[in-house]
Amino acid sequence: MKKNNLQPGRKYLHRRQTVIDGVLREAERWIKCERITPTGAIFSRDFEPRIRMTDAQIEREVYEQ
Repeated sequence: MKKNNLQPGRKYLHRRQTVIDGVLREAERWIKCERITPTGAIFSRDFEPRIRMTDAQIEREVYEQ
């Protein structure tokens, strides 16, 4: 997804790949766009710390469903 299409306050699907015990796995979760920054955006999820993402990460990992 392009950063220009993000809307603060809206939820997006975050898909990312991670390695657990040497096995590549894909994880999904819903995250809320808090604000857009010059280098990317800041997202939040429930009671977790804020998630900072760059433009490249947003294009690769954030989807609108």
